[in-house]
Amino acid sequence: MRTEQRFFTSPLVFLQFVAVAIFLAGTGAGAAERTLIDEGRVSLIVPDGWEKTELNAADVLAGYATQDNRSSVFFRAMSPGFGGGMQDILDATIANYEATFIVKDVAKAKTGDVAGPERKWPGIFTTVEASVAKGDETFEMKFYLLVFETGSRLYLMQASTTLPVREARERQVYELIRSLVAKE
Repeated sequence: MRTEQRFFTSPLVFLQFVAVAIFLAGTGAGAAERTLIDEGRVSLIVPDGWEKTELNAADVLAGYATQDNRSSVFFRAMSPGFGGGMQDILDATIANYEATFIVKDVAKAKTGDVAGPERKWPGIFTTVEASVAKGDETFEMKFYLLVFETGSRLYLMQASTTLPVREARERQVYELIRSLVAKE
């Protein structure tokens, strides 16, 4: 009997090959495109249905909003030491909200990490619920505040959505936050 050369030496090797092929197919053409901000120092995946916006554009690196403008996200950057550390910036942002809006709830801040190509960056996160007056109208809003540091920059990410929060909108905000990748 003649020995034939096989590409897959065992069924286990074949199954591993299939698993890798499925994984790579999922990360290729069907994967969402990353959006670069601050000259590529930060990237994220903007949810479907969100578009670039010029609202609050004066001191914003980038902003995106849903078509109905009920959910949005904005990024600001500052040099370390500009307004203190991450906690100082978060506290100052909340104090600004308290001076501008009727703040109803501030969640306890949580620490975590923002992914990077070579390391993780420290971050601090909280949510704020407030009544926001715009002209004669008042909107109940939930803000998602993330401050993170990359060594050369401090970033403030502010996302928001109207209350009551629709589950799909909140899921988009959290997916956007989890998609962040930052480099120094």
